[in-house]
Amino acid sequence: MAAAPANAASDIVTNSAGRAATWLITKQSADGGFSNGFAKGSDVSATADAVFALAGDASAKKNVASALNFLAAQVPSGKLKTGQYVKIALAAKAAGANPRAFGGKDLLAEISKATNPKTGVIGDGVFTHALAVLALARGGASVPAQALTALEALQTPAGGWAFTGAGAPDVDTTALAVQALIAAGRPSNSGAAGRGLGYLRGLQNTDGGFPYQSPSAYGTDSNANSTALVAQAIIAAGDQPESWAAAQGNPLSALVNLQQKSGAIAFQSAFADDNILATVGAIAALNRKGY
Repeated sequence: MAAAPANAASDIVTNSAGRAATWLITKQSADGGFSNGFAKGSDVSATADAVFALAGDASAKKNVASALNFLAAQVPSGKLKTGQYVKIALAAKAAGANPRAFGGKDLLAEISKATNPKTGVIGDGVFTHALAVLALARGGASVPAQALTALEALQTPAGGWAFTGAGAPDVDTTALAVQALIAAGRPSNSGAAGRGLGYLRGLQNTDGGFPYQSPSAYGTDSNANSTALVAQAIIAAGDQPESWAAAQGNPLSALVNLQQKSGAIAFQSAFADDNILATVGAIAALNRKGY
């Protein structure tokens, strides 16, 4: 895999996004959905992520439409979890569909129903809660003050947020929490969101990318998913990922350097293989599109 320049130029980033999207399209199943790469068959969350990544790409218009049809067919089942409703709502909005009337349901109402009346947390943890706040805000719904207060209260002293709300903070949940607060109207340069960005900046690796967690018993090499989410948080804050330059690159160049010959994005440099979930996250970031 050839390395890209440390500070990937705009045309290199754009080309990388296009190649990744071209590869992703080839992975679409006959039913319109996408696998998560771990199990056979189409997966609701992975398909929603793919729609979000491909939305707005003229060459993928038919693919997005068939993926939306797959998602709409899953909604009436009554078997979806809050996190899946959230992902579908975000995908529908990104693709120009109405999350208030999708698959015969008001997705935003379904999300709101999952609010814990005592804590204000939506769903089963901070990760889902942050995505839920984003879905409500992007869908045009009023975000309950209790939901924002709960999110701010769950911030750790280090400035990050933990996946379930307990234990050590992680990059992915923190990047989503920052985006959620900004989307709901909180300032990006102060308060909880500002502290969250500061926490993320402190975990940047020399290649410009980010690990899931640091310290970690599983290593702290940069991975595509975490790096893409941080790039989205930077964009949400009104900045560009290139401005977060480390010794050997920035978040976008780190993603470009993980691209395989096929066009897919690898999860980490140590696992240089095509990864569908890493690719969908990277496409959005390389296209400078945040939640």
